[in-house]
Amino acid sequence: MPSKTPPTQPIHRIAEELVDANSIFAVCLVFLLLIVPHYPHLPGWIIGFIVTALSWRVLQNMGKVKAVPRWLLVVLVLAGGISVFAQYWTIVGRDAGLAMLSVMTAFKFLESRSHRDLLILIFLCYFLLATHFLFSQSILIAVFTFCNLIFITSTLITLNQRDASVSLRQRLSSSTRLVLYSLPLMLVLFVLVPRIPGPLWSLENQQRGGVTGLSDQMSPGNISNLIRSNEVAFRVNFDGPVPAQSKLYWRGPVMVGFDGRSWYQQPRESISQFRINAKSPVTKYTITLEPNGQKWLFGLDIPLKRINNSQMSADYQLINEDPINDLKRYQLQSMLSYQLGQNESLDYLLEANDFPANRNPKTIALGRQWERQFSNKADIVQQALKMYRQQEFVYTLQPPLLGKNPADEFLFDSRRGFCEHYASSFSLLMRAAGIPSRVITGYQGGEFNDIGRYLIVRQSDAHAWTEVWLEDEGWVRVDPTAAVSPDRIEKGLDAALPNEKSAFQFQQRNALLGSILFSWDNLQHNWNDWVINYNQTKQQRFLRDLDIGIENWSDMVFALVFLLTSITASFWLISWIRILPARPEEFERLMKKLLKKLSRLDLKKQPAEDMRAFLNRIVDEEQNILDAKTNTRLKPIFELYSRIKYGPKNKTALRVSQFKRLISTLPLS
Repeated sequence: MPSKTPPTQPIHRIAEELVDANSIFAVCLVFLLLIVPHYPHLPGWIIGFIVTALSWRVLQNMGKVKAVPRWLLVVLVLAGGISVFAQYWTIVGRDAGLAMLSVMTAFKFLESRSHRDLLILIFLCYFLLATHFLFSQSILIAVFTFCNLIFITSTLITLNQRDASVSLRQRLSSSTRLVLYSLPLMLVLFVLVPRIPGPLWSLENQQRGGVTGLSDQMSPGNISNLIRSNEVAFRVNFDGPVPAQSKLYWRGPVMVGFDGRSWYQQPRESISQFRINAKSPVTKYTITLEPNGQKWLFGLDIPLKRINNSQMSADYQLINEDPINDLKRYQLQSMLSYQLGQNESLDYLLEANDFPANRNPKTIALGRQWERQFSNKADIVQQALKMYRQQEFVYTLQPPLLGKNPADEFLFDSRRGFCEHYASSFSLLMRAAGIPSRVITGYQGGEFNDIGRYLIVRQSDAHAWTEVWLEDEGWVRVDPTAAVSPDRIEKGLDAALPNEKSAFQFQQRNALLGSILFSWDNLQHNWNDWVINYNQTKQQRFLRDLDIGIENWSDMVFALVFLLTSITASFWLISWIRILPARPEEFERLMKKLLKKLSRLDLKKQPAEDMRAFLNRIVDEEQNILDAKTNTRLKPIFELYSRIKYGPKNKTALRVSQFKRLISTLPLS
């Protein structure tokens, strides 16, 4: 017989579970707290839209406004995506990706109605939480992320609990325990997961934002603006004693090109042989460089060797192969007193002596006058320094704006300027006098952290100086700023500018605050060294120092699997132990032994029978197995047991001891 086709059953759509008002408020609050550190990284229109979208959703939740129609949401989504693309001309990368994710998450709030919608928003919040590390990996961001992880998990518990009787404190306690349980696993993964060569948070240069530092050009006002930033440029650990402040010239971009106003770099070939005549012992040190988005590295003037993945240009500038978009730690050796460049090429010397003749005519005329007046080039250098030292030049962070001929206006009119004004005008004077010269930008000085025993070099230590080429001497460093303000070179910016900006350095503040700031910077330095800069080399060294037999990748994988299995098994064992019934108290164990003895005499207590009923049954038994004396002794034992068990005030050591004595005197075999 042909089989009968079963009748088609109707499909019933299960209604979506709507969420309560408190859950919506909680998710909105979590998203707002989560996005706060990203406000500086997002365009203003995105911030405004996020606030508007969440405000609309809250008002809708309160019944003040209606829900946004579906067709309007489609229009908004298209407009938002196009606007992000128009802002960044891409939708991929760090900044554009964050903007797109933030806008689309805000749209999701406008359409969220069901429990499933809020779960999706919570998972988006988890994803957004990780994006903070693309902008900063500081301790504050790590603490912020940890706290937000607890809040997001607590909100997830709120969504799934569906029980208003569970207090906020209980939900936060549960989420905190869950996060803390994950810390051992996180630590094992951090230490043992094999590290690939290169930085952990590598980003393309165009994806970096908010980095500060020196530029590849120098115009009047560039460095004085940078000085106002107290951000750390790099930190230095010396192998021996720290050199004197006046010796701490950190060499950066070397600029030989000049257009009459700005100095700029000219490409030079890299060198492999270092032709330096040593005049002082070698200084060894380790630099931890903050991200700057540029390729140049910094070293004490003058570095003696290259480092891995870098080049040394012919003007002794260290250049990294890739932009410094992450913390970079490297070791260097430098010569603080040296002689170099005696055999400089003629083409480069001609380039270092070039200047536009139609700009700054007064400065050029003065330089040419000195060339005619002095036959010795070194005397011209000293004459220029004498002019800066003896005339009324002022070292200031607030120089007046300069026009078409900045060197003329500075030297002959305002005479107020910062290090770039002095370096630029001095170098032009030298060229006009027939002396090749170039401008060096970098940092000068630093502040020693007594707690961590390292030097802090900040953006406020940015500086510009010059080098002149003298026959038989080569390139000689000349810092005209030292002629105007010796305190800047010997004591630092605080001593040179006491009335313009106070406390560039921690030690210039009160002792307690300075100690706190030094401790915090030391903590950040160690965080950078052991967490952010935990690369392949440091991992191998750390595991080798542990001396537990981990020597290669296969050993690390085996240890990783073993530890993860052990931690998981430990969690399971602890959970299993926690659900085991508690060990009975002493009086319960004594009663259990008594009942076991009675059961051997066929006097077995029934499961649903209480102690009083069991005693009455024993006493009233027609064919009583026990004698009258034993029955008489059983009654006080059972009564005392009931008092101890059901009367908390009677559960004393004396009562339990009395109970134990009564049982021990009972004549039962």
